[in-house]
Amino acid sequence: MNMYLNTRQINGFKALSLCSVGLIGFIISLYGQSDFLLQAGDVWRLISAPDNNDINQQIIFLLRLPRSLVACLIGVNLGIAGALMQGLTRNPLASPTLFAINSGAACLMALNSIGFGVLTHIPSEVATFAGALIGGLLVFLLGGGLQQNANPLRLVLAGIAINGLLTSLTRAALIIADDMAYSMLHWLSGSLSEVDWQSWSQLWPVSLLAFVLALSTCRGLNLTALGEQTASSLGINVTFLRGRVCLTVLLFTSISVTLAGPIVFVGLIAPHLARALFRHNYFLLVPASGLIGGALVCWADLLSRSIVPPAETPVGIVTALIGTPFFIYLVLRGKS
Repeated sequence: MNMYLNTRQINGFKALSLCSVGLIGFIISLYGQSDFLLQAGDVWRLISAPDNNDINQQIIFLLRLPRSLVACLIGVNLGIAGALMQGLTRNPLASPTLFAINSGAACLMALNSIGFGVLTHIPSEVATFAGALIGGLLVFLLGGGLQQNANPLRLVLAGIAINGLLTSLTRAALIIADDMAYSMLHWLSGSLSEVDWQSWSQLWPVSLLAFVLALSTCRGLNLTALGEQTASSLGINVTFLRGRVCLTVLLFTSISVTLAGPIVFVGLIAPHLARALFRHNYFLLVPASGLIGGALVCWADLLSRSIVPPAETPVGIVTALIGTPFFIYLVLRGKS
């Protein structure tokens, strides 16, 4: 009993630490690295004594607050999506980036933006969802991911190949859309510079639905970690579970790419750090991956404004600089 209580206390301390890191990053992002003389006191006054005539408060409320909220929630989405993908495939290298889900969503979003064919007549959210679905399916079909005991290396190689194909199509769209090329290139690098309260209103309902679906898969993922036959004998419909996980990942990824472009490697880094803290219990791993992903994107966005001020470096470049050596480390560790 004492051991159980100690474990709960330790997990609670870890969760509190994650929340603290994310909250500190969120607060600093509201006033840090601005052309205006914003201070922490402006954030406090916005909460305690809002004043519509205070220009600093208005900048924080209209520009910084929606950006920080969107950054955190996109990080949550991508972190959980990565955890679910790694659980579904039992592949530690699985993520929306490596399995061409991000690039598929970005490709159809780019084609939708330039008015390519029938994509002109569908909403951007639908285009990114379809692109994410196509990219993921191509990787799974080519890499044998729908088979039992799929080779993780084959899936990664298939992901690299499909990523290359979809990235080439996206670049072709950039060449065609000459007058929109700069804004599209900035978006394709993973940028939060254009988000606002409307972006937040688009993001949170889809994210909430996906989060509820993600929680509904935790028990199944815990049992499938013991083997699919064991999970089936314990009443888990493995096929239905796969479908729910795939739908959840597509919802998380497509809405995030729609608003901020493909922010890479968050779905790879966050689940690994969460697993180091909470092991393989998905009831803890899913929210922990979300918290780490949210903190990572929030801090990366703050750093992106600090590299070459007053210009902004796209946040996707910052996460790529962090994620690339992390990916190399995972590959080398897997070989040892």
